[in-house]
Amino acid sequence: MNNFKFWLVAIVAVGVLNGWMVRWVTANELPESRMALFPAGEFLMGSDEGVGRPDEHPRHKVYLDAFYLDHFEATGKDFEEYLAANPKQHPTITGWWDREVRPDMKNRPVFGLTWKRCKNYCEWRGKRLATEAEWERAAAGLEGREFPWGNTQPDSERANFNKCCFVMKGLSTDEVGSHPSGVSPEGVHDLSGNIAEWVYDWYDKKYYQHSEYKNPKGPDKGVNHTIRGGAWNSLDGYLRSSARFGYDEAKDFYGIGCRCAMSVEKNNNVKD
Repeated sequence: MNNFKFWLVAIVAVGVLNGWMVRWVTANELPESRMALFPAGEFLMGSDEGVGRPDEHPRHKVYLDAFYLDHFEATGKDFEEYLAANPKQHPTITGWWDREVRPDMKNRPVFGLTWKRCKNYCEWRGKRLATEAEWERAAAGLEGREFPWGNTQPDSERANFNKCCFVMKGLSTDEVGSHPSGVSPEGVHDLSGNIAEWVYDWYDKKYYQHSEYKNPKGPDKGVNHTIRGGAWNSLDGYLRSSARFGYDEAKDFYGIGCRCAMSVEKNNNVKD
């Protein structure tokens, strides 16, 4: 038995507007290999009075069911696979030769995704967008880290940030996983810097004043969706674990990309 390498195969059914799409998943795509597990439980979300911006107040308890979060932001190679399977979809704003990703962008984060395109990509993967609370749980941890790696201020060893002012055809971003000093204790890379990330929630600067305790998903409606984490061109304040911002969901901005999450089913079925 030890002389053989077995590849498990799972079927994923992803709901779409007009039916179901089925996708085969191999063992190296299962959550344990590409995603970090966050157990169910409470954590403190937001910032204490006098710290951070007003939209981070009040600091409040949140309970989350267990979930997975991708170790890495979606890359050009990842999105190339999506385009190959979805011929009606188009490439993003830079980094492509027709529908093939440029070699120097394969392992860099794909960017220029609107909120909807990021959501569709994650659902095609059999996953979903993280909620804002899940994203902050991953970045801040149970101990309330100021940054994903801890409380040490950002530098070039920990994150890609504070680059002004041109994207350089995508080369202002770094390959995912290039900053091991900035990885979270759970093994999630680039939560701060490189590319800001869409989350599920509508943005409301006063939402924390009436947020749900269990599995909050943001307001029922809004104007902009929330982004987290800061990007290659962000100042260090944007990299804080509790920093939150609203952005026009329809714009394909050079600084916003995608990271996917997945719920942990009670019966522990894997649905990558």
